[in-house]
Amino acid sequence: MAIKVDIDKLISDYKKGGHKTNFPDSLRNVLKYAQTDKNLTDISDLAYLLATAKIESDYSLQRWESDYVCGLQGKPYKDKPCDSALNYYRSTKGGKKNYYTLGTDKNGLPYFGRGLIQLTGKSNYKKYGDLIGVDLVNDGDKALEPKNSYKIATTYLSNKRGGIYAKNGVNRSTFDLAKDNDLTLARKSVNGGTKDLDKVNTAYGFWKNILKKNDAKVVSGSDTGGKSNTRLWLGIGLSVITIGVTGTLIYLYLKKNNKLPNFIKNIKIKK
Repeated sequence: MAIKVDIDKLISDYKKGGHKTNFPDSLRNVLKYAQTDKNLTDISDLAYLLATAKIESDYSLQRWESDYVCGLQGKPYKDKPCDSALNYYRSTKGGKKNYYTLGTDKNGLPYFGRGLIQLTGKSNYKKYGDLIGVDLVNDGDKALEPKNSYKIATTYLSNKRGGIYAKNGVNRSTFDLAKDNDLTLARKSVNGGTKDLDKVNTAYGFWKNILKKNDAKVVSGSDTGGKSNTRLWLGIGLSVITIGVTGTLIYLYLKKNNKLPNFIKNIKIKK
């Protein structure tokens, strides 16, 4: 499944509603990816993805934890983040763990928050890297590649969880929790706590309303592009056939009435 929507109209209404982002191009790309994303099975899934992305990265597919201290919000670093960011990753202030003690990749960098929903921690890099088919443990920076960043986000949000997230013995994903209106648990499944819960919930309600207003539709993944391509080629094929038949009829008419130009009088049409 996937979500089909008029992206230009949706973004226009987003702006008209007084909403802003520092990364409008990235928001547009997120909406483009959503049009072929099989992890999205309901309009509310896209709404919760966008709500979470707003709080975690302001819709940027290339945000990384503490990028603002390096003056590079939403922009990739060269080789490694600046010293101020690296010092933050080593810090234990406020009860924070020293990321370096939890493992590093081939570049010597820890598994700090990266991407659309700020994937953090070696175990998550391993799990979701395996699920999307990308080695994030060996090279954590691959989580900052836009398509990977998007896939990580919706794979994470659609992943079924047990424990406190299950209901009546059935595991539920973050998307399931949102649909069941268990919004506190939905936030905990992403953040580990309830930080910015109200902001996420407000954004979730906004996106649900604006998606409905813009007639967002759930379609099969192949419908988002496959049918339009099929129609295109079918139209071209029919046009070619029409031109061929019409040309043959004109030729036969002119030949019958002895009006053929000299240079094609000797052309024979196989019947």
